[in-house]
Amino acid sequence: MTEDDSPSPQATEGAGAYPTVVFAHANGFCKEVWRPVVAELGALTSDVSWLSVDLLGHGDNLDGDGPFSLDTLSRDLSRRLSDVTGAVGVGHSSGGAAIARAETLDPGTFSHLVLIEPIIFPPPYRVIDIPLAHAAEKRRVVFSDRQAAYDRFVNGPFVSWRQDALDAYVDFGFVDTPNGWRIKCQPAVEAEVFRQGLNHDTWDRIERIEVPATIVAGESSETHREPYLSSLADRFVESEVIIVPETGHFVPMERPDLIASIIAQVLGDL
Repeated sequence: MTEDDSPSPQATEGAGAYPTVVFAHANGFCKEVWRPVVAELGALTSDVSWLSVDLLGHGDNLDGDGPFSLDTLSRDLSRRLSDVTGAVGVGHSSGGAAIARAETLDPGTFSHLVLIEPIIFPPPYRVIDIPLAHAAEKRRVVFSDRQAAYDRFVNGPFVSWRQDALDAYVDFGFVDTPNGWRIKCQPAVEAEVFRQGLNHDTWDRIERIEVPATIVAGESSETHREPYLSSLADRFVESEVIIVPETGHFVPMERPDLIASIIAQVLGDL
């Protein structure tokens, strides 16, 4: 990737001799939430080259006006990865769907997909005004300071997260302003991504993907259960399903060590 084509500051890069690992985060978050996984991965394998990307409308990738559909997010991701080939694509939730769809847009970008609770569901494809979208619209935008934001999340929706993952979100998913600790991903953007979550045909596009996929789900997941998981896995040319015990949808934040071990295994098999 040349300096001119580099997605910085929308991406953070490491260096090494192993095949590149590309990370895409879930809706509402930022590229830095992968830092605990990267740290764990570095302890398991040496010389890993990695790239973590902010999806459109998230983190430091705030220049686009939308629409914030999965297709738009995927095309933006694919553009940022224009010089990447043969990477291991790791995506969580909407980021998992974006990774898979990016491979259909530019085959060969990835050599293996690690999709963690990906938002890839069968038709009918449609916009749905789900409760998560309403909750996102009501999200608090500004806290008095970093500690106030941390206290809100550690005692609330992210209570199951490992501390370093929560630290990464609070430190990099917000910006320090004269008026307080302000969230980067605006509630309207997060809500639109939620409403558009089922409005993409990635399920049908999977047949274009010629690389293996590892599909990861939390044991307590409310959405990624059987028989759906097997149906999703069967659409790939080669696939494996891994259920992570005692986790829910936020597997990478709850067990970054296990996600790192899965990625290390994939790298070792390439």
